Amino acid sequence: MDILQTPTKQMSKQIFREKVQNNLLFDLLEMICLKTHNYFLFDINAFKKMLFNDQHVAFLEALKPHYHLGKQFYLERDISYNMFTTILRQICKHNAIMYTSQIKYNESNYNIQYMVFFQ
Repeated sequence: MDILQTPTKQMSKQIFREKVQNNLLFDLLEMICLKTHNYFLFDINAFKKMLFNDQHVAFLEALKPHYHLGKQFYLERDISYNMFTTILRQICKHNAIMYTSQIKYNESNYNIQYMVFFQ
């Protein structure tokens, strides 16, 4: 099941003070994700790779000036896969970066994969 997400500006005005540079997100995804000809595949494996290499720390620190003070709890709490994908979706919606999600079932567990398009 593919769900195409369309960006909305109403929510993002309440979260972000200023625009997050696309290259900040794409540089992180370049290091951790599987890259195809037009999108990055972010899944639990990419998340674990990011945690193992501590790449999330610098990324979340770089995002702090862009978030309103009241919304910085998204960046300061202990990170989990669902919490990080929330941040990923917020940036994509605010910057009008197209992404889709797909639910994968494996051995009675499900995982949501995100395809973030860079073209």
